[in-house]
Amino acid sequence: MERVATGRISLDLHKKKKLSGEKIFAYVCVCIPIIGFILFSLVPLAISFISMFTTMEYYDLSTMTWNKFETFKVVFSDKDLYKSLLVTVMLASSQFISLTIALFISFLLSKKPKGRKIFQIIYFIPYICSSVATAYMWMTMFDPNYGIINTILTGIFGEGARVNWSSDAAAYVFAIIITIVWQAPGYGIVMYKAAFDAVNPSLYEASEIDGASAWKKFWRITFPSIAPTTFFLLMTGIIAGMQTFDIARLFAVSFFPDAWTGTAGPNNIGLTTVIYIYNKGTLYFNIPEASVASWMLFIIILVLSLVNYKLRKRWVNV
Repeated sequence: MERVATGRISLDLHKKKKLSGEKIFAYVCVCIPIIGFILFSLVPLAISFISMFTTMEYYDLSTMTWNKFETFKVVFSDKDLYKSLLVTVMLASSQFISLTIALFISFLLSKKPKGRKIFQIIYFIPYICSSVATAYMWMTMFDPNYGIINTILTGIFGEGARVNWSSDAAAYVFAIIITIVWQAPGYGIVMYKAAFDAVNPSLYEASEIDGASAWKKFWRITFPSIAPTTFFLLMTGIIAGMQTFDIARLFAVSFFPDAWTGTAGPNNIGLTTVIYIYNKGTLYFNIPEASVASWMLFIIILVLSLVNYKLRKRWVNV
């Protein structure tokens, strides 16, 4: 009897070790994204890190030779790099404007006006629109000769109010910021709307009994309650702002379509760090210098994110 029982147990264990067709299919499905991540993310990441310390001809990995940190010297002595960082910070500041607009509109929607769901959908539409379509729409409006914005300005203030958005540096940057601010608030509005709805109404009832003003209600109840959402939006806004590329790149190409050589606007005023990296890697085929600038931008974003995360405890109860 003991032998029979032992045989059955060993037979059951042997059956459990066999993989069924469903398990094999599951493992295959799991492996596909892992293989894709290794091939298209991890391997290029490793190559970019190694290439920083080498000299390479075009994209030929076989020509990589150790250059004693010469690439770092070239990149960090390039004035365009530091200019691109200043431009990036300037354009990234538009994320704070978008966050303020999202907070204000969400606060109004939290008062439950008529048609608030329709307004919420309308405000979200710019966010889901393609950045390419958004950029081209605003570039048409900012056209120095036929754009509707100059038409409105000249109609109100006369012909002297016409602005050359493509050649005036300040106007060029202002046009990019307006485009970013128009598109960005939609996501924040949806997030803030959910945060406002989650605030405990009993807190407002208690504050009304104590005679608190609307301003005190906002700063003592509403703002602390939505602070985690603000922290999240601020974190993602910083990351998105420091990676500004598509809209600034499209403005540069469209205003200078005939012979674009990497110059982003008048006096390179629209040159963001990502455009600088793009120019180095794609336009000039210099992968080592592009890799150095990419890793530098990664470290800057990481430091800003860590600082924001460390400071969160001062205003977020998480």
